[in-house]
Amino acid sequence: MSPWVKLADFDRRVSDEVESYRNEFGQPANAQVSEQVRGTVWNEIVKARVLLNQVEAAGFTITKPEYDDVRFGDNVAPEFRGQFNGPDGQPDKTRLREYFNGIQLNAPVYHEIQSRRIQENRLYAKYNTLVKKSVFVNSAQARDEFNAKNTKATFSFVAKRYDSEPDSLYPVSDADLRSYYDEHKNEPKHKQKAARTFDYVLFPVQPSDADREAIAGNLAALRNSFEQAEDDSLFVVGNADSRSYSKVPYTEGSIEKLNDSLIVNGAVGTVVGPYLEGTTYKLVKVKELADVPEARVRHILLSTQKGKDEAEQKQRADSLLAVVKRDKSKFEAMVTKFSEDPGSVSNGGVYEWFGKEQMVPEFTTASFDQKVGATTICKTSYGFHIVEVLGQRSRQERRIITVDRAVKPSPATFKEVYKKANEFSLRNKTAEALKTAAEEQGLQVTNVPDFRADSRYVQGIDQPGSVIGWVNRAEVGQVSDPKDAGDNYVVAALLKVKEEGVPELEDVREAFTKEAAKLKKAEAWLEKMKGKTDLNALAGELGVSVQDATDMALNSFSIPGGYAEYEVIGKVFGLQAEQVSVPLQGETAVFVARMNSRTEAPAEGDIAGEKGSLLGRLQSRAESAVLNALREAAGVKDNRHLHYN
Repeated sequence: MSPWVKLADFDRRVSDEVESYRNEFGQPANAQVSEQVRGTVWNEIVKARVLLNQVEAAGFTITKPEYDDVRFGDNVAPEFRGQFNGPDGQPDKTRLREYFNGIQLNAPVYHEIQSRRIQENRLYAKYNTLVKKSVFVNSAQARDEFNAKNTKATFSFVAKRYDSEPDSLYPVSDADLRSYYDEHKNEPKHKQKAARTFDYVLFPVQPSDADREAIAGNLAALRNSFEQAEDDSLFVVGNADSRSYSKVPYTEGSIEKLNDSLIVNGAVGTVVGPYLEGTTYKLVKVKELADVPEARVRHILLSTQKGKDEAEQKQRADSLLAVVKRDKSKFEAMVTKFSEDPGSVSNGGVYEWFGKEQMVPEFTTASFDQKVGATTICKTSYGFHIVEVLGQRSRQERRIITVDRAVKPSPATFKEVYKKANEFSLRNKTAEALKTAAEEQGLQVTNVPDFRADSRYVQGIDQPGSVIGWVNRAEVGQVSDPKDAGDNYVVAALLKVKEEGVPELEDVREAFTKEAAKLKKAEAWLEKMKGKTDLNALAGELGVSVQDATDMALNSFSIPGGYAEYEVIGKVFGLQAEQVSVPLQGETAVFVARMNSRTEAPAEGDIAGEKGSLLGRLQSRAESAVLNALREAAGVKDNRHLHYN
């Protein structure tokens, strides 16, 4: 098998997935979905390249009966459960068979994708089961785990934190920095990821006055047609940016006075506008005047939530109903004493005028189907309600439909801004010239440091694909032509390229200078603290206090006080009772510790339970660990950034 993933093969699989998305959801994939598809396809190809040969070498296959079994047999794959369950809660084999037959007949491309994915996932599951079963924890490992968890120590310590004194007191010369760099540059934690640094200038494309006038004029030209439309829904869907038709209640005073008055006083069929609301022009038609029933009630809620006994609450509700039916004047007092509805207790249990859609169905029935003055009990998911109908009325609601047009820049405006950005690019062919010209023209220069090749987002830029593509292919010192990025054009200048691997000194100068200063502090303090065994005297000399760690386990991650110090903890646990340590160089401070007491783990303990717990943790990491190891061994390199964006 070729070590390369051919671009044509990759594009074909991505295209198939995107087409399947369109068929499934009835709309084309946008840029974000397409990027997600590319990521999914890439991960699947890589996994197949590095893992399938291991699966085959282990002798695993999948037969036709087994393939059918995970689709519509007795062992249906998890992704097909739920949506195809029958009344008994189990997968409906007949429905599943019909689904897969339909996919094969009507969507052959998706059928191929789905078939490959099902079979590969089944093979991976078999292999991962084998890997997990091969993980073993012996009794010695379990005993070590038990001992680390149950060996405890109480000790006192003095810590001199590196951040307690400024780095300027410990100057780092060029020779010091070079020495530190040569000694530490090859450490894995300093391995450098490939990255690029660039500046960019943004040229926003904003709607002009002419654009706004054109949009408003276009909508105004539709006014007569909107008034005379025989099918309003078709007209709105065909002419509105939102492509959606809905009748919505109009709230008086929600827009400026003139058009508000025209809508409020207009007869059914009246068209008002266009008017600007936010960044959208609207052409509105008064669609209907609807009679909306409303009710006003008061109620007492006896809750059945939080474990309260339902039968007991029902009995109490019946008693309260009898009381308020005999004497309505007691209703408000009963609300204060018994109701568990915090939203209405302070108002005497009253819900002011509301429509039928605002409450749960049972409460709506009690409020609208009973006559004014009636008092009844209804049960909802909240509990039992004693409901008295205080009033009922019909309110006239004015409903409107809208043709909307977002205020967007026109092609002519885009062209004008592009011309400006292009002139800027042509006149400033170096990064220095770009920055100087931008400052002179009042344009903001944004710096993007250490941009990774696999990054898909640039802060401050919408739809940055074309910019990312240029940055990943450019040479240091180049200035781009204008790149389109949503409603913006971007001119970028590539400043620096970091190659993967050992960092150059300049790339880590700041970080390594700080580390070198920390090392100088440690060396000075180790010498100063040497031979000091009186912690109180040492603390006074350093201007710190003595701290205590009580019953701390050997497997602890940190020392009390916010010190993440694995090596220091290990050295402290090596002390005998009452023994004081030599100065210990840590990651965050230099320590001197005195062991006060140490309790060994008991000889007898739940070693079997520890073994099971440790085995479970190792098995849970086995699948990802194996895949990552195979990827690393194969030297997988992702060069998609050279072909996309």
